[in-house]
Amino acid sequence: MLYGCALLGLWLTPSADLAKPRVVVLPYRSVDSYILVDAKIDGSPVKLLLDTGSNKTILNAGSVSKTELGVTRPVNRGAGIVGNALRLRVDLELAHQIMFSQPVAVMNLEELSKSFRIRFDGLLGQDILNQFRSVRIDYKNHVLELEQ
Repeated sequence: MLYGCALLGLWLTPSADLAKPRVVVLPYRSVDSYILVDAKIDGSPVKLLLDTGSNKTILNAGSVSKTELGVTRPVNRGAGIVGNALRLRVDLELAHQIMFSQPVAVMNLEELSKSFRIRFDGLLGQDILNQFRSVRIDYKNHVLELEQ
């Protein structure tokens, strides 16, 4: 009888593998200390600038192929950008395995890209990042670790 209880106790004990959170590794490229990640928007490849200070993910109007968009250039006002934006739901894919059907802001980010002197298709913001338990930047290996 004691043997049966011991087996039942082992069966009910969670495996160490099950208790471990899943970590998705997202490679990045660093340009002048900016972090660029590869992603897909509605199946098309894009480069997104990691922006931990942005509340929302913002896509450049030129990188969204759904419609002809009439959006204006953002204005840089101190710590943020201000401008007219269009709200649009897109399918966002990260690390070839994480998919979000996500509402994003769409703006003309051409001037911002020029002022940073790097080409990017949008800003990856908190609305995506906060869906993970933690986001770690591994500078040595050039990867973001997204813990689910």
